[in-house]
Amino acid sequence: MHVTKMPHLQPMGDSAFILRFGDAISLEIHERVVATLRVLDSWRERWVVDLVPGYASVMVHYDALQVDPERVRRWLEDALPRARPEATPHRIIEVPVWYHPSVAPDLEPLAQEKGLTVEELVRLHTAPEYIVYMLGFRPGFPFLGGLNPRLFSPRLATPRPTIPAGSVGIGGQQTGIYPLKSPGGWRLIGRTPWKLFDPGVDPPVTLGVGDHLRFVSITEAQFRELGGGVQ
Repeated sequence: MHVTKMPHLQPMGDSAFILRFGDAISLEIHERVVATLRVLDSWRERWVVDLVPGYASVMVHYDALQVDPERVRRWLEDALPRARPEATPHRIIEVPVWYHPSVAPDLEPLAQEKGLTVEELVRLHTAPEYIVYMLGFRPGFPFLGGLNPRLFSPRLATPRPTIPAGSVGIGGQQTGIYPLKSPGGWRLIGRTPWKLFDPGVDPPVTLGVGDHLRFVSITEAQFRELGGGVQ
């Protein structure tokens, strides 16, 4: 794993810079990303359009009609030394999931592939406290770190054209939740009745970068009581 002492600052087109902290998924890099995000947000100038965190980077979008790139670079170089990782309060969110083949077509095949029973796979998936490293792909899609290595699984060779909203999947060494109906290639092992993206509320996303998350196994009756449906 490569971690830089100071992030590498690189222009991205004519209205953005990206700060790169390394090339791996790690808690150390994540804490630096969150610390940088916090400092830049507190130093935010009127011409900053958006701050977008990734696994090992922060993208800074700015209004090129209001400010020139060198002014943005100087602002970043002044702010970055103040970004120090530190323990900060975080939310711990319990997400209910129904683990059943009727909503998770890869649950039984993946358990068999790993030499596990379905119950053992569910225990391994619900045991960790995951961290939301980033949101992306679709609005509100959380990329979660902390998956047990026994469950690491490659994506499907051919993505499915349609995956129902709320589907919980595994892709490589990550796990995540599809917030909207969409195509996708992750291995589906469960479904939550929760709505993770709603453009009619503020904020429209349920989860945020830095949140901690636990999956809680529920029954079909609980799934339906919470508003879940089988598509």
